[in-house]
Amino acid sequence: METTRSGACDMTAHPSGPRRGMPEAERRDYLLAVAHDVFVQEGYAAANMDEVARAAGMSKKTLYQLFASKAALFEAVVTHHLAKLHAEVDDAGLSLEEALVRRLLAPAMLLLSTPQMGLFRLVSAEGGRYPEVAEAFHRAGPGNCESGLERFLSEQAAAGRLRLDSAKEATDMLFGMAIGVIHIKLLLRLRETPPAEQIEAQIRRAVAIFLNGCATGA
Repeated sequence: METTRSGACDMTAHPSGPRRGMPEAERRDYLLAVAHDVFVQEGYAAANMDEVARAAGMSKKTLYQLFASKAALFEAVVTHHLAKLHAEVDDAGLSLEEALVRRLLAPAMLLLSTPQMGLFRLVSAEGGRYPEVAEAFHRAGPGNCESGLERFLSEQAAAGRLRLDSAKEATDMLFGMAIGVIHIKLLLRLRETPPAEQIEAQIRRAVAIFLNGCATGA
């Protein structure tokens, strides 16, 4: 482990800089990985562009050519780490139950992972002082997957397969049942990230309870 300055928290070790001839996409991925660690270890307020540039082995000028501000860099970090939440879900031919499990499992595995929990803790600690941090995280992460599930539930209700007073409220309740308790305990560092099969089992129980109350049987 290495530190970036006297008194700083230990940082995840990275190579001293992007290797010569690294493709632009890989160079960007490398920079965002370094920036993620700086933000998580130092906090949004304490982190600065000088430190990110130093940890990434590049000049501050080069960093500012890529990202105009710390806020822009943070949003890029969040978007990069949560990009998989934007992937289309292929549920063709699946039962309603299996489609819901699939739509919950992929985002749950990502949102409950160690790197993302680091971002959750940062946002929880500093979102009040820096609302743009909370907004960027929610827009790229939880808000994105919730809106996708809400659209799916609305479609199923319109097709007569679900009875819903509000697709938005149903989405919130389903997400809460599926990962809420696990997420809170991880946020408070009261447990380790559970294995995939345990997360899936919890999601299946949540989906079964949800469908027991909302499915029409059509």
